Amino acid sequence: MLNQPKDFWDMRSENYDQTSGGAYAQAYDRTIDRTIPYLKPTDRLLEFACGTGLTTLRLAPHAACVRGIDISPKMAAIAREKATGLPNVEITNTDLFDPALEPGSFDVVTAFNVLCYIPDLPAALARIRELLKPEGFFLSATDCLGSRPSKAGFQKFYKTHTGKMPYVAFFTQRGLERKIAQNGFAVLERENLFSAPPNLFVAARRV
Repeated sequence: MLNQPKDFWDMRSENYDQTSGGAYAQAYDRTIDRTIPYLKPTDRLLEFACGTGLTTLRLAPHAACVRGIDISPKMAAIAREKATGLPNVEITNTDLFDPALEPGSFDVVTAFNVLCYIPDLPAALARIRELLKPEGFFLSATDCLGSRPSKAGFQKFYKTHTGKMPYVAFFTQRGLERKIAQNGFAVLERENLFSAPPNLFVAARRV
């Protein structure tokens, strides 16, 4: 059974770049394109659930410091290896609630393709808000599996109900946007980056 998040993402690390990185290549490109305008050369960026570093390394040239965190030791190890030679990138195998992450210490927090795997989303959003500086940016991209039927949605519904993967939320696009807005953020823009399932990019500011 792989219903424990660390074990599941450790397993997925073995071919994550070839599967998700390949199938979602265009969505990743669009995520980067939408994120860069919110970054300044002086920014401290936290990438929550950095995975194998698919977006981390591409964002690094646009910020002063990038801290990538992931609960999967294997995912973090792959990202750390990719980041060799990049002095402004630090990858840590830890979670969002690590006390080493100081409140108000980041200009931008990103969460790409992770919000739908968090059982207590309000708690995670509150922690992200806490970590941001006043008026800092929270940028996310999330599969909204409840928006319309999709092959990925059916597969994840089956797997999460049979213990083959951890919790999965079935957000609609509007529903996810509301949750972000209800937890201390002003939504600045939104865009669907993928067809099936919809992958919603949301840019928000801490209020």
